[in-house]
Amino acid sequence: MAALLVVAAATQPGISRGQTSQPDQLRRELDAMKEQLRRVQEQMKKQEAIIQKQQAVIDKLSGAKPAVAAPAAPPAAPATETAEEERLKRQVTEQVLRRIQPSLTAANKTFPSQFNPAIGLILDNVASYGTRARGDFEFRAAELGVSASVDPFARGYAIITGSPDGFDVEEAAIVTTSLPYNLTLKGGRFFADFGRLSKFHDHDLPFVNRPIALDRFVGGESQADGAELNYLLPTSQYVTLTAGAYNKMGAENTRVDNTVARDLSQFTYLGRASTFFSLTDANNLDLGASWTYTPEVKLDNGAQRHLAGIDLTYRYTPLSQASYRGLVWGTEALYNQEDRPVGGFPAEAATTALRLNRVLEPALSPSAVADPTAAAAAPLVFKRRDAAGLYSYLEARLTRRYYPGFLFEFAQDVDHVVGATYAYSPYLTLWASEFQRFRLQYTRLEEPHNRDNQFFLQWTVILGSHVHSFKDR
Repeated sequence: MAALLVVAAATQPGISRGQTSQPDQLRRELDAMKEQLRRVQEQMKKQEAIIQKQQAVIDKLSGAKPAVAAPAAPPAAPATETAEEERLKRQVTEQVLRRIQPSLTAANKTFPSQFNPAIGLILDNVASYGTRARGDFEFRAAELGVSASVDPFARGYAIITGSPDGFDVEEAAIVTTSLPYNLTLKGGRFFADFGRLSKFHDHDLPFVNRPIALDRFVGGESQADGAELNYLLPTSQYVTLTAGAYNKMGAENTRVDNTVARDLSQFTYLGRASTFFSLTDANNLDLGASWTYTPEVKLDNGAQRHLAGIDLTYRYTPLSQASYRGLVWGTEALYNQEDRPVGGFPAEAATTALRLNRVLEPALSPSAVADPTAAAAAPLVFKRRDAAGLYSYLEARLTRRYYPGFLFEFAQDVDHVVGATYAYSPYLTLWASEFQRFRLQYTRLEEPHNRDNQFFLQWTVILGSHVHSFKDR
């Protein structure tokens, strides 16, 4: 109070000695300052009371006893009841919002791609020349991809392929996005989760052509009509388990008719386990094991078929190079077991006999030449056959544009009619941009009765969206 009076006195204009004082004016100013000071004191008391109430609530919620009991504070029982009521109201509100959120989202239709799906077109062309196969300009495919979210619970995608053989729906599937317990369900036509590269489209392969082992045992791409359930284990280590049931597996698998109804014993069933190891910041490893089982294959005299595979992919990616440099090594081994006719099926036996005739005819007498008609008319005797295949490739990413690599292939004959096939393929990939790629490849093919040197030039262009999942890296 004394300080305020001193300040007020200092700010007032001085009264000259010869003038008359104004006591009334000074008294009014002093009363106004007293009233202002009184208001400040009252405000401070209110703030102190509020602080004491908040401290009491905090102490009650935390289970601690108040340090000082405020005499003006309200009774403890009403404060406790009020805090408990507020907590219950907040809990009920959160539960209600959590339950109705998916329905509200579906009703609001707030998905970015719902009315504007992601669309992409892939153009893949290959020019080839072989010392025996001669030259060819091959328009391999134009793949149109469409994908979008359906609702909060599922998304859909389709890939329609046009090629010299016509148009085909290569993939068209629905995938769930909100199942509990880390489950994902896929249904429709899609590439089954078998192995490493069998679920890759031709233009997405690291090299020009699909490995011989995949063509021979899987039937090209692992296309399948059916359903597939994937489970991500709730562990710190990334592990996924897949189970599937399909009409058949393999886009070029002609052993089973995909359009005919069948017993449950004639379906193909799949099981797969895969994991990912981060060895260091720059080194990681993918490891997977796959197995398919068909209890009854009509073409193979009703016998069962097993196809198993192990795949391993190692990557070295320096963090300082933004993934444009590094090294990739991928290997997959396949093992097939089924009943096959001795000497192969009639059409295959006839083809083999004609091939032998072309090779051996100049050196053999007419009586020693194989008869294709006799091979086709021979009775079928089935026998259990085991066959194995393998491919391994190494690719170095020298710069952002240049990826040289080497591919080795080995595959046995499923029918054991002829010997194994080997292939050696160095290749060079040139990325002109993120959406345009050139690839030059030489292949030395060594199969029974055929030695060929083949050259390939692949030109691939990407228009629009083209995205793959984590497991398709």
